[in-house]
Order: sequence, then structure tokens, then C-alpha cells
Amino acid sequence: MSDESAALDALLARQPSGDFAVELGDAQVGEFRAQGFTSIVRLTSDEELAWLAELYDWLFAERVQAVPGGYFDLSRAYESDGPDLQPQILSPETRFPALRRTAVFRNGRRLAARLLGGDESGLRGWGHMIRKPAGIGAPLPWHQDEAYWDPAFEYEALGAWLTLDPATRESGCMSFIPGSHRAEVRVHRHVGDDPAVHALITDDVDARLAREVPVQAGGAIFHHCRVLHSSGANTSPRVRRAWANEFQRAPRPRAERIDRPWIDEGKRAWEARRVR
Repeated sequence: MSDESAALDALLARQPSGDFAVELGDAQVGEFRAQGFTSIVRLTSDEELAWLAELYDWLFAERVQAVPGGYFDLSRAYESDGPDLQPQILSPETRFPALRRTAVFRNGRRLAARLLGGDESGLRGWGHMIRKPAGIGAPLPWHQDEAYWDPAFEYEALGAWLTLDPATRESGCMSFIPGSHRAEVRVHRHVGDDPAVHALITDDVDARLAREVPVQAGGAIFHHCRVLHSSGANTSPRVRRAWANEFQRAPRPRAERIDRPWIDEGKRAWEARRVR
């Protein structure tokens, strides 16, 4: 066994218990249903947060592909040269199931069930991690999460977004358009009109209505899959690390197909990348 493998095994063996009591108040549930988002001061313990930070940093340092093609920069074309502006790791729990045993995941799933209604037994979840490097971390433009998903289905879903560092205006906190989850998915396009750039943007948004939601390290934001949201650039001197988990009930097939050409364009670009 290499020294690197031994160090990773030792880190995984030090995983905290994952026990951390947290609840949502009625006001937070009401805010989520009315506005499309709500926040919580802490989703996990200091001990687990420190452990997650170590694992997170290792994953990005090693550019881990938890699923095929699952490491890429959101802000530039696949396989293009340049510094990491906003790298993402898809489904890290696929390679590291320990992430599903964290308080972050377990509390997130339980609280998601309360916000969506019903029990948690029917909720499935997967994660993605996004890193904004200090000083150069790129913004993520206005979009809806559902705009990335298969339009053949209807969704009942939300994201549970944990920040491992203070998410401030300077470091790239998230902003939302209150109540926008009650409307349909807007027309989106790929950033720069380039399907090889994974990030989507919608021009159908009035940014004057935006509400910034700064969160301290260990805090989390729960947001509906249709609420319009964005995050700013990281102009601060420290990294901004975030781990989001999406929780959803089984998608329901639509009676009629919805045309979302940006999804088809993105699929073609993704497949072209994978066959190289």
C-alpha cells in the first residue's frame, strides 16, 4: 500500500459518528414553501466539518473522477486549458459511501422530507461538490437546477447546499429570486452559448428582486429545484468550498414531451468529450 493510500484510509477511518441533532422550525418550513428556499445555521458538528474539509481538499487535489467524466470546470469548456475557476466533482458518494453516513447527508435527507412533505423513505439523493478558488473563483449565473434534468419527467426535489467556509458576498454566497419556484422552468442556454461549457444561464430573470443569503461554515441552504439562484465570484483571499446534495422523490413521467434544446446540446457535447 502506498503512503498516499494509507493516508486516505486513515482519514476515512477517522470519520466522526455522524450524530448531530438539528430541526427546522415552522417558520423555516413556511419560508421554503413561500419563497423557495430557507437556511439553517448548522447542519453538522465542528468535528465532522473538519473531517469533511480534509476529504474535500484531497478529492480536489487529486481531481477525483467519482463517476466517468465527473470532474470538470463549470466555467470553461470541457478539457480546455486554464486555471480551475469553478471545478466540480459529481456524485462523490459513489466512490466514497462514507459521505452518505455523515450528519450532513442524513440530516439533509430528513429535513428535505419535511420540506417536501411525507416521510424520507421515498427520497433518493446524490451529491456534487463545487470549489471556488480564492481570488479567481468564477460566478455561477442565474439558473434553475431542474433545467439540467431530463424533461421527460416531473420532479419533486430540492437541494441541500452546505458550505465548508463562510459564504459571504465577497466569497461567492448564493442569491435567490423569492417565489420563482412557483413558475415553470425558464429557457436556458449554455454559458457563452457553448454546449461544451456545462454551466447553464437563463436571461429570463429580474436580478433586482434577488436576495443574498450569506451562510457561515457548517450552515446550509435548502432550495427548491425550480427556484432561480446564482452565486457570486470569490474575490476573497480564501477558498469557498460547498457540498450540495439533491434529494427527490421518484420522478413521474410526463404525459407530453417538453422541448429543452439546451439539454440535447449538452448531451452531445458530454458524449463527444467522453469518447475522446
